[in-house]
Amino acid sequence: MLFPNRFPDLLSPDPQMVAALTTAQALTGVTFPTLGVHLNCPISVAAVRNPTSTSPSFAYAGFRDKEMHFSGSLLKVAAMIAAFELRQSAADFAVTEGDCSDGAVFGHLKTAFNTDIQAAAPRFQSEPGITEPMRVPKYPTVFGSPQGLASGGCLMSFNSTFDSNVRGMIVPSNNEQTSATVQALGYSWINGLLAKAGLFDPSANRGIWLAGTFTGAFPAVRVPSVNDGPSAQATTTIDMTRFLALLIEGTTLDARSSDGIVGDMQGLLSDAQTVGDSSFMTTGARPGVNGLGAGFTITHSKIGLGNLMAGGDVASEATVLTHDDSGQQFLVVWQNLKNLNDRHNAMSFMVRRTLLTFLGIP
Repeated sequence: MLFPNRFPDLLSPDPQMVAALTTAQALTGVTFPTLGVHLNCPISVAAVRNPTSTSPSFAYAGFRDKEMHFSGSLLKVAAMIAAFELRQSAADFAVTEGDCSDGAVFGHLKTAFNTDIQAAAPRFQSEPGITEPMRVPKYPTVFGSPQGLASGGCLMSFNSTFDSNVRGMIVPSNNEQTSATVQALGYSWINGLLAKAGLFDPSANRGIWLAGTFTGAFPAVRVPSVNDGPSAQATTTIDMTRFLALLIEGTTLDARSSDGIVGDMQGLLSDAQTVGDSSFMTTGARPGVNGLGAGFTITHSKIGLGNLMAGGDVASEATVLTHDDSGQQFLVVWQNLKNLNDRHNAMSFMVRRTLLTFLGIP
């Protein structure tokens, strides 16, 4: 199967979480009355219900959560998703291959996949300056030499250079390695995959969108955004949270292939928090930024930071964290925050108050 079936929406609107977010927004407005963080920043928050179950649920609330906003490096997550989904697709295809030589497998992948990949994202076929090599994967650049399996067929894995680029794209958020990753995958695969998976709606230009290389190596292809006009790196908070929910649930992303990808992506986002560019809500990580404060542990994160066309930097992030005493796990995504210490302090305050209110803690 080239594309996964449309992913289920695991987020369930929850009155308790809605009330907690609304209460926290009001308190943030009183505590930081001139900053407007509670009014200007889209945010999504979800609590993980039954996390040890085979089918956890997610108690959800959002504010301006269906708005598209430029979110800079946060959209590198889109290329990460596309990379691992391509590995699954190639693994499923190659399991029936009889000849595991590079030329045979990569040639067959190109023949079997490329027409459907381009059809999945038709916009790119008519975009000025976007050629076919910019649309489709470069299979020898992505994969190492296929290895024969004792049971028949071929084993597919990333080659060492591509694997290093994917890691560098997420953990230190390196732009050159991101560019190499996006160029290797192609715009039509990245965005066709997101559309087929239900994480981007082409009819509304809404969801997770990445059609830029962060270096200008390919021409950018843009969709409307609220905060930055036409943007090549934009998302809604609800769709990014939908992805985090799938990553925590795990079963759906791994179900279509024997090639498990959940652990790999979780590992990258964990390392991004611990050894890379940590969440803006990490206490003590940045001078003048308070963070969430005691009682919470951030386990996974990917931040975004970029310059608006009108000037000024905006921050964003997608984060998984845990309340230490209760063990309750949360997903938090926010964007369009001016990259100023007082704005970060207001956002961390609002998130903390949302989570504590949800937990019934004064």
